[in-house]
Amino acid sequence: MKILFVITKSDLGGAQVFVLNLARTLKKLGCEVEVAAGEGDFLFQELEKNKIEFHYLKSLKRDFSVFNALYFVTELHGLLKVKNYDIIHLNSSNTLIGSLSRYLLVKKPKTVFTFHGLSFIDHNFSPNLFIKALAKFYFRIFLRTIDKLIFECKMNYDELKSTGMINNAEIIYNGIDENDLKFLSREDARKHFKNLSGIDIENSFIIGSTGRLAHQKNYEFLINNFFRIKEKVPKIKVVIIGDGPDRLSFEKMIKELGLETEFILLGELVNSHQYLKGFDLFTLTSRYEGVSISLIEALYASIPILATNVGGNPEVLGYSDHQLFELNDIDGYLKNLSEIRNNKDVCIKYNQERKKNFSLNEMAVNYKKLFDSLL
Repeated sequence: MKILFVITKSDLGGAQVFVLNLARTLKKLGCEVEVAAGEGDFLFQELEKNKIEFHYLKSLKRDFSVFNALYFVTELHGLLKVKNYDIIHLNSSNTLIGSLSRYLLVKKPKTVFTFHGLSFIDHNFSPNLFIKALAKFYFRIFLRTIDKLIFECKMNYDELKSTGMINNAEIIYNGIDENDLKFLSREDARKHFKNLSGIDIENSFIIGSTGRLAHQKNYEFLINNFFRIKEKVPKIKVVIIGDGPDRLSFEKMIKELGLETEFILLGELVNSHQYLKGFDLFTLTSRYEGVSISLIEALYASIPILATNVGGNPEVLGYSDHQLFELNDIDGYLKNLSEIRNNKDVCIKYNQERKKNFSLNEMAVNYKKLFDSLL
């Protein structure tokens, strides 16, 4: 079985880690795998280490345009003509239109699309009704061209099913390989935080997160409510590992509130999971999610978690009362923060039990069964 994974960008991110993990695990299971993606270094470098063939498609960009979409269809069609794949696995909204690339082929590969969250069509995505309507039209048209749809969590599946847009879908949870996770000690991780930021954090209570500095992650919730959180936890500092399009906006907000030594943006760090034990609490304030790789990594790091009750977060956390809060509900956040601090060991033990539900090998086996069934 020959599989092509397609994703918009090759930079560091949860979807890229997903593609990398799935591709290399399916390779071990005997599949022939290749990856096509747009600009970025992380994914291509990791694929090279794993001796997986990859293809750079310059038409693939994060910002959608009709010209780039048509260029992508043409560019992908050229690759499919030469390579004779059995399965094309599409992994981001901008790649969905790529399913059209197969229609002029004599041998048409089967197509699979995985929702890594609902993105543009999530009810929390944007208040702009025109953008939502346009996005729903795009998905209604091109989801019909896909042989099988995969969701990472039941909440996303149920939300889209209620719209009548899908009828050929199933749920496969994300997973990671525990052997890939090497964590620094709490002390060593904090030394890195201090060296990178120049800020003394030795005796601080650190609320931390890893993720793109973008609308989805909603880090402005933490910035705007920092002083209310500090009333509860006087020695608090917030540390965010990641980069993205909203960095300048966040830096401006932090400066205006005088939080430069208390709200720390460390930027993008490779293998960011290794620093998780430096956090007293891992938080995910996202507006929407699939099943977050960073959230699963936090389970394996054995630290308490406080995440929004959106997407796959409640399924990862087993609908934990203390470790979930409603989107943008600062009162709920503060209440659960106090509960977690008072029951830290209980939360850690609970999370250690949850992590076994998110195995990389199980995820790969489920995808292989699905691909086999299509053929």
